[in-house]
Amino acid sequence: MIQTTVETEILKPVPEVFSYIRNMENQTLYNSSITASEVVPNNPNQYKMQIDLGIFKLTEFYTLEEIQDNQLIVATFHSNSMFFTDRYEFKDSNGNCYLTITDRMELKGLFKLSEGLVKMNLKSQMMENLNSLKRILES
Repeated sequence: MIQTTVETEILKPVPEVFSYIRNMENQTLYNSSITASEVVPNNPNQYKMQIDLGIFKLTEFYTLEEIQDNQLIVATFHSNSMFFTDRYEFKDSNGNCYLTITDRMELKGLFKLSEGLVKMNLKSQMMENLNSLKRILES
């Protein structure tokens, strides 16, 4: 299991940041691995996503398992090659949003052999994505 956490302060109020992140279709704008994301008809808590991880591409469902308005989003992704849970935590910081994102990933089958490589690259990729999100929201 690989666990990675990134955090930053975004100079916008919590409700604005929460609303933007809650709409997972926005991930294509700031997450370099997400090439497509669309809400599943009649299920606003599930998104069909295309993920490009360089060595392989996946199209699977990203499901919002828990939502606490302006506080927490927990989402999961299942495929034959991996399972991950993303936890987005939102806290007020003097009118701005302090955002913490934790990713817990479990690789399966032959992909488990690449765990060391994935672990090395995941933190930097998550920071790049978080910085892109911050730039978008603060612009």
